[in-house]
Amino acid sequence: MRFVQNIRQSAVFVVLTVPILLLNSSQKEQLGNGTQLCVVQDPQIQEASGIAASRTTENAVWMHNDSGDTPRLFLVDLNGTTRAIVHVTGVKATDWEDMCSFELDGESWLLIGDFGDNGNNRGKQTASCQLLLLREPKPPAFDRKKGAVEASVDVIRTITFEFPEGPQNCESLAVDTVSRTILMVTKTDPFHSALYSLPLTLTSGKERLKAVKLASLGVTYATAMDVSPDGHQLVVVDMFSGAMLTRSDPKSESWTDACRRPVTVLNLPRRKQGETVCFTADGKAILLNSEGMSQPLWRIEIPKPPSN
Repeated sequence: MRFVQNIRQSAVFVVLTVPILLLNSSQKEQLGNGTQLCVVQDPQIQEASGIAASRTTENAVWMHNDSGDTPRLFLVDLNGTTRAIVHVTGVKATDWEDMCSFELDGESWLLIGDFGDNGNNRGKQTASCQLLLLREPKPPAFDRKKGAVEASVDVIRTITFEFPEGPQNCESLAVDTVSRTILMVTKTDPFHSALYSLPLTLTSGKERLKAVKLASLGVTYATAMDVSPDGHQLVVVDMFSGAMLTRSDPKSESWTDACRRPVTVLNLPRRKQGETVCFTADGKAILLNSEGMSQPLWRIEIPKPPSN
């Protein structure tokens, strides 16, 4: 994952021999393959496209399906059991592609990205790109005999936005709480992919914004991303592999500058169609799942960034 400069000279190498996100002459060593925690058992989770660590329920993650499902979230524990199904009221799920969780101003939040755009038709033939901000629900205690509880949650803020260059496909979403910024990576070839940002506002309401391009990246069809709770690390994955960016000081170094740093290549487990990633709530590991029914949930330990 680096600026596109000089990458064209090795285009054949990128596209044909490396089914991974990025090429950087100063890449760090690869991280290991990880541990399978469980298999997600719910037959209703057929195309997991977003995952986020829960802050209100210990040892659980939020998940949602790709396009074609109703606007709902699944709370799944690390044994693969669905504990709750939460319906998001007053919205449509045009093409939900990623989500993230974060803590800010003493509350736990979820942000959902309804911005999938394979045909580059958003705002033309289909609904505009939207981000949906929710307060993270805390469902009632789980009773295994009764099964998953059903609940609902309202959207606090709706962000309708567009990319400066026009419609683009996007499946990667994260929040940097240090800078109070929303981050996105477009899903395209490594010559056109880029990191974009939007300001984060936690009050209720609606707004229309234009994303700001932070850096061009050599990322091959990114499918998900997340930022660590402390703001030091950014992970981005595609269907096969992934990479980690690290900031030495989140308060003084921007992600634009971090894109110039060496990256850590992630040697991910083989997944059916990997479209999800998130940091654990403590930031010590990342979790990954795949599209398709009965897919494994994986955990990969992440070394703590060196302190200054």
